[in-house]
Amino acid sequence: MISTAAIYFIAASQDYSDLAPSSSGNGTESKDSGDTIATVNEIVFFIVVGIAYIAAGIWMAENKYYSKVPYIIAAIGSIALIAFYISTRSVNIPSIGIQDDIGTIDILSKVIQAAVAGISIYIVKSSTIIWRSATTTRTSSPPLSAAEILEYEVRKMQKRKEI
Repeated sequence: MISTAAIYFIAASQDYSDLAPSSSGNGTESKDSGDTIATVNEIVFFIVVGIAYIAAGIWMAENKYYSKVPYIIAAIGSIALIAFYISTRSVNIPSIGIQDDIGTIDILSKVIQAAVAGISIYIVKSSTIIWRSATTTRTSSPPLSAAEILEYEVRKMQKRKEI
């Protein structure tokens, strides 16, 4: 999650460095106002997505066994960003147009996003028992560790066999 955020911040930085010479008016390749607005929109988009990935990563780290929600959000968000990237390369979207640039940073971010989506989906599908017990046993008491949750599940299974 954090690596994907870093990639988006790097992309925003690169767009900003491309924008800086054109806004000074001294460069030979000055952008028109439409290109400048599009670049500023890209910068804002990249920064917002980077911040969202950091927030989701922190949320996952703090609630790893207590909530599926951050994993579901990470999977949906990553898949949506991959779909948006593909659509910007194949469909003429108003105010964006068809993008023809595919760079190394683009490919790297999409590979990492696909990995984030795949791992998040795997975690959500494979850990239902621990999640259910964590969400049903969690009260105002301090959060349980993974070992405590596992111990609780084992005791619960042993009680079922005795009855």
